[in-house]
Amino acid sequence: MDTLPSEAQIVLDGVPLGRGGARTVPVPDPVHRYAFRVTAPGFAAGEWSAKGAELAGSRIGLALRPEGFGSGRRLEMEDGAGLAAAAALLLRREQYGVAFEYAQRAAEASPDLPLAHRVLGEAAEALGQRGRAIAEYSAYVRLAPEAPDRIRVEKRVEDLRGDLTMPGPGR
Repeated sequence: MDTLPSEAQIVLDGVPLGRGGARTVPVPDPVHRYAFRVTAPGFAAGEWSAKGAELAGSRIGLALRPEGFGSGRRLEMEDGAGLAAAAALLLRREQYGVAFEYAQRAAEASPDLPLAHRVLGEAAEALGQRGRAIAEYSAYVRLAPEAPDRIRVEKRVEDLRGDLTMPGPGR
């Protein structure tokens, strides 16, 4: 079972299992309907259930919706655009670590989605991961060469690299 955020608490059939993230959950009874509930402060709770036979050997992913994200929108682990939008909201709230998790998953789910890379770059930069920020900002500019913030993002890459632009004659 994978959860976003990774620090979410998982409860199976009313029994706490601990924190989320990638983990294996035993489902010994193929006919029993197992009910999962995943919670984290600042996020809407997520619930999911299925019979043991459906769960055995499968990978379950549950992305919790940040509060204020929109009650009508459900997030899926393969919804790159939704995860990137959630990551952007988390960045605005200065929840950099969780924003990084959501943006990283968004970029994995939708590698050609420019927003996923820009938000992942911003989160990486906020966390002090300079090399990762440069790589993600560069991917964003490559994927969205006409983006209105392209010049600003290129400047961030230049600043992060520590590039010096020496004025030439006549400048």
